[in-house]
Amino acid sequence: MRSFRVGAVVIAAVLSACSTDDGRDMAPPRPDQQESVAPMTTVNDPGSFDSLPDPSEGAFSINGPWGNDEPIDSRYTCDGRDFSPPLSWSGAPSDVVAFAIVMSDLDAPEYAHWTVVNIDPQVLTTNEGQVPPLAVVAQNENGTATYIGPCPPKGQTHTYQISIYALGQVLEAQTGDPAPAMRAAIETAALDIATTTFTYSR
Repeated sequence: MRSFRVGAVVIAAVLSACSTDDGRDMAPPRPDQQESVAPMTTVNDPGSFDSLPDPSEGAFSINGPWGNDEPIDSRYTCDGRDFSPPLSWSGAPSDVVAFAIVMSDLDAPEYAHWTVVNIDPQVLTTNEGQVPPLAVVAQNENGTATYIGPCPPKGQTHTYQISIYALGQVLEAQTGDPAPAMRAAIETAALDIATTTFTYSR
């Protein structure tokens, strides 16, 4: 199995941001959180996120406890239990060596809600409130390596997207690595992507 090396680069500007469009404050970084990860690979011409196939044209798909573009249950938000939702996926490329999960707010794209990498290629589901064994979770916007549920400002509706990436390489990443650089590494190593979108209003 090939290995995808993640090296350290300074992203203090990202970690020092104290607020976002998502209505919540980010915890101040600890002294050991001033450096992040960035992708470096020995694979020639790995491609980029822009060159990925359109998920609507392939068989790779993801299912969550909502219809596409429908509201998410408040159980999975800041107004409920704030559990990560159960997910399943199918149709990944045959040469996948790991999966990754990224959850983003399309109305506040810099806000890191949930980033998980190095999910075993035999694993095709996640349980509510859990990530698969040995998976690596990035430090997200609140400064912890956890899921952060939807929580738009009062009076607003935001649209969210969960993406499952089929990776051609395993990332050399650790739980607690900051999300922005981990997401860049995911996009570089991606073979294919499946997405689902949902909304939440407050």
